[in-house]
Amino acid sequence: MKPLLHRQNPPPRVEDKAVKIRYSLQSAEADIVCVGAVSTAVLSLLLIVYHKDTSPLLLKSNNSMAPRSPSPCPFSAPSMLKNPDFFVGRKEELRFIQSRMTGSQPTSVNIVGEHKIGKSSLLWHFYQICRHDPKYTASRYAVIYLSIQDAGCQAENTFYQAIAQELSKVPVIQAKPSLVRTFQASNWERTTFAQAIKLCERHEILPVLCIDKFEALFQESYREKFDEGFYDNLHSLINNSAMMLVLVSMETLDFYRTQNKLTSSFFNVGEVKRLNCFSEAEAQKLVKLPKIGIPALTETNQHLALKWGKQHPVLLQLAGKYLWEAQKLRKDVKWAKQNFQSQARAILQLQTPPKRPQNFRQRLRWLVWDMPIFVGNLTKNFGLKLDDIFTWLMGLSLIIVALICIARIIPESYFFDLFKKFLCGSLSPVLGKWCDS
Repeated sequence: MKPLLHRQNPPPRVEDKAVKIRYSLQSAEADIVCVGAVSTAVLSLLLIVYHKDTSPLLLKSNNSMAPRSPSPCPFSAPSMLKNPDFFVGRKEELRFIQSRMTGSQPTSVNIVGEHKIGKSSLLWHFYQICRHDPKYTASRYAVIYLSIQDAGCQAENTFYQAIAQELSKVPVIQAKPSLVRTFQASNWERTTFAQAIKLCERHEILPVLCIDKFEALFQESYREKFDEGFYDNLHSLINNSAMMLVLVSMETLDFYRTQNKLTSSFFNVGEVKRLNCFSEAEAQKLVKLPKIGIPALTETNQHLALKWGKQHPVLLQLAGKYLWEAQKLRKDVKWAKQNFQSQARAILQLQTPPKRPQNFRQRLRWLVWDMPIFVGNLTKNFGLKLDDIFTWLMGLSLIIVALICIARIIPESYFFDLFKKFLCGSLSPVLGKWCDS
């Protein structure tokens, strides 16, 4: 039973020194208990204020953001996300790739999406799942990751060599001595690579090549070294189910085939999975990182990150990163927003509208040069290509001509004669008498 304070329990009127000493000790113990209780209450109150998202007294006193974050920054913009603990969403896309790999007949996949939409992070996460999940590590799938630009694949033989080095590290390959010797070869040619993949097929092993930034092969510096025969060889291995590809590119393979006037059947194989922005639920999961423990951002800053990021993966990462830094450094929202906007414009390669000039020469340049370039770049940000713009202009022209004819602003005979002259000028030998009439 706790002793009472001496005001409530006055000392007994006795002369015994032992009784007085015992009473003094009890009073001291009571004081310690009271002080400890008060300290505990104050500490609890401070912790509540510290973790509370809306702490106006603290915010207004120094014109800064919320207190320092209790956890390390889980946001990694603009680089590729490699930590699986901070990867959120994309469950549908992951199931799509996994189902094409584990089906009765493997089907290659082309992951397509705009710049910084999260294609590389998705590919890396799929590779990590296959690398660490016992369901795949103990199976027949030899999954590797390779980035065209990072691996130094400047020629066809170095491309095969990079793949061989990665495959030689996979446990299911290392369990077969004959395959280890095959993939440790020093010289790699087209036939050597095909034979090695076919040897995997005889051992009932499926190489799954996750190749990032595949569009790099269509750049001018690569194009001469990766000819039609290279793509035909890949097509043969895929078509015989000896190998599976998971390719990441900005555009579809068919787009690059048309752009570079290629004829290989390789570009018609597989399925396309287009990557878009996060759903609302995925975006909310991202701003609430880490998954376990206290969120890195306060609730107020979570709402700000959602508002700034607009469900775009890299913008959400950027918003979270600078809001977290503002919390840590005790900066205000204006500081975080300025850093976010400047970095977002640089990463997404957004164009800054040209300033309106003052003198006549500057105005002329602004009208005939700066503004047309700015508007043209805006179409790229919306995913429009030259063919799309040309098609749109042709369709708009035909609609305008039809409206003019319907409104009888210009007689129909004028457009008929103009159209006839155009056809007869190029097809007069074929049309014959119709042009003479």
